[in-house]
Amino acid sequence: MREFIAAGYRRAEAAEALTVHRNTLTYRLGRIRLLTGHDATDPAGARHLAAALTAYGAARRTGP
Repeated sequence: MREFIAAGYRRAEAAEALTVHRNTLTYRLGRIRLLTGHDATDPAGARHLAAALTAYGAARRTGP
């Protein structure tokens, strides 16, 4: 998800950065949708997931 965001939500660029086939990235994005209920390819879903990653990163930096 981080690479997908960093690539500006472009699948081809994210797949290249991850050194995986574009279909593999599509599969992984589908798994994210199944696990979270948010679609990373939809603007609203992408915002929720990006916010969740930001919050997770902040929580890890500050500790318990």
